[in-house]
Amino acid sequence: MKRFFYIFYSLLFIIVFSCSKKNILEEEIVVEPTLFSCVSYDTLLDPLTTKDDDLMQYWDIFVADVLCTKGAPDYGQQNTVVNIFFEYESDAAIAAGVTQSHIAYSSFDGYCNSAKVNVGVDWRSWTEMSLLKRLWVMYHEFGHDVYRYEHSPDPADIMYYSSTPGFIKINDFIEAKDRFIKRDFPGISYISCPSDFSDDISNEYEDYHICSLHPPDFLDEY
Repeated sequence: MKRFFYIFYSLLFIIVFSCSKKNILEEEIVVEPTLFSCVSYDTLLDPLTTKDDDLMQYWDIFVADVLCTKGAPDYGQQNTVVNIFFEYESDAAIAAGVTQSHIAYSSFDGYCNSAKVNVGVDWRSWTEMSLLKRLWVMYHEFGHDVYRYEHSPDPADIMYYSSTPGFIKINDFIEAKDRFIKRDFPGISYISCPSDFSDDISNEYEDYHICSLHPPDFLDEY
């Protein structure tokens, strides 16, 4: 009789353990469905199809995103001069261990001129970022240059101070970019530009909206 109970409980343990293990495995393979977006980011997020040195592909997807999300404006038509480029550290700076503290920037003659886009990106920082963070960074810079957005103190916003929060998923980006395009996120504010802005005025300024790798000290709580 004791042997019978021993065999019975052993079989029961195996069955319960197997079921529990199966449930754990099933939970581990559950994939969160991607939220709807009217444009696809698959090409930019696939290492086999994206081009590491092509920043214009981000501008093209941004223009298409705005058009299909809101219907207008067509920033591709509105911005007749689009200058999006990499900055490279000199061999001497690299040898000396001096590296850029910023990830990217936009300039006065870009964000205060609705006909121009002028965005610089640090190449070293770019190569160290994940593909999803690259997408986040470029939308962030277009937020400065095209929408004239100031920084946001909320890590959930694309316009967060440090360009990218610590860890992001594709759904985080989609939710943030929808608020970003619809101008609907808390604490939204805009860069001030002269009311009589012209190319002549832009030549008098060398102002840059620099986006660092880390948030400023007063935002350490984030």
